[in-house]
Amino acid sequence: MKILQINVVEGILSTGRTTRELASQLKRMGHKSYIAYSRGLIKLPGTYCIGNQTDRKIHALGSRLLGLQGYFSHLPTYHLLRYIRKVKPDIVHLRNLHGNFLNLNMLLKYLGKRDIPTVITLHDCWYFTGRCTHYTVNKCYQWQTCCLKCPNSRNTMPSWFFDKSKKMYLDKKKYFSKIKYLAVVGVSDWITREARRSYLAEYATINRIYNWVDLNSFTPREDSYIRTVFKAEDTFIILGVAAIWGQEKGLLEFITIAERFPDCLVLLVGTLDKDMVLPDNIKSIPLTLNPIALSRIYSASDVLVSLSMEESFGKIIAEACACGTPVVAYNSTASAELVTPECGYTAITNTLEDICNGIHKVKQCKKESYTNNCRQYAIKNFNLIECTKEYIKIYEALLYKKTAGSLKTVTNSKKSHIL
Repeated sequence: MKILQINVVEGILSTGRTTRELASQLKRMGHKSYIAYSRGLIKLPGTYCIGNQTDRKIHALGSRLLGLQGYFSHLPTYHLLRYIRKVKPDIVHLRNLHGNFLNLNMLLKYLGKRDIPTVITLHDCWYFTGRCTHYTVNKCYQWQTCCLKCPNSRNTMPSWFFDKSKKMYLDKKKYFSKIKYLAVVGVSDWITREARRSYLAEYATINRIYNWVDLNSFTPREDSYIRTVFKAEDTFIILGVAAIWGQEKGLLEFITIAERFPDCLVLLVGTLDKDMVLPDNIKSIPLTLNPIALSRIYSASDVLVSLSMEESFGKIIAEACACGTPVVAYNSTASAELVTPECGYTAITNTLEDICNGIHKVKQCKKESYTNNCRQYAIKNFNLIECTKEYIKIYEALLYKKTAGSLKTVTNSKKSHIL
């Protein structure tokens, strides 16, 4: 099979790493794999870069002015469609497309017109809402009928003047309905259930395949470097990971945690405001894209604390488990299913007080009592080879459906000719 994945990034951030890892594994299994993307580290063979930085800036400005996301980038999308005609993929696999780089309607219309089997991976909720990547904190469930006025400006690009949520919702529904051979994959049970309540259930099969982690890179490591650097050889380390630390990522809550656990080291991976005044027991490490470096940080820590209330999967939770590090998280969205009692603690009341209870419990039980369970849980659920096999089954089912449909059309045509 020839599979083309389309994602906003390639090789960087969680979805970019996932896209590249799937492509590599598909090749190892004898398939041809291609990636189209907007931003990445270096251009690799079998990849196609969509547009450039200027295109993205113009697209972002149009979104801000007119309230329409994914409605610009006509020329870059036209060139992408030419690339698709050249590659002739058996399957087009859509990942995150909300990054001001692609005209969604042009792409979906093309896939539907050419009867190209299409797979959507739901890394968030954007495909079945008007414009939101998440909505649970806002408690907005308009998407179950039709998005109207959007109350959400937390995790999606706001418009300066217009709210076009209804138009975007109806256009997505319209163009997805034109794709005959469509499958949807949720990366957790939670988002899969949500998708089955959306219009996508009318047009597609919907299955769950967890995201995976590279179990060779993310593995328990005996490495004292991190502890030596911060002079924390015998200190309980509480870890937090985010690309950029701010109020939405729980920085203030981590400050409170540091104050509650003055004998512990709170280690924050990611970009921090240099002018931010932090307690002495909070230390930071710049965000790294190197999985080996990340695994060393996870392995050196005693517990990962995830303070996100909205997760479609929670890649850092899976990575920490693969490194044998227990997790404390809120009992919300996908986090609730990823953190089992054997692998950490979920704060049932969704309060910071309960998060601190979880940290205290892990500290009492000690990391070693969780490590083996965490690792085995990751091996069982987040295995790249097994997850790839599940995707291949979906690809093959779509191709079989298309082939059967073509045979039926030919047969009916012959009968009509005889009559």
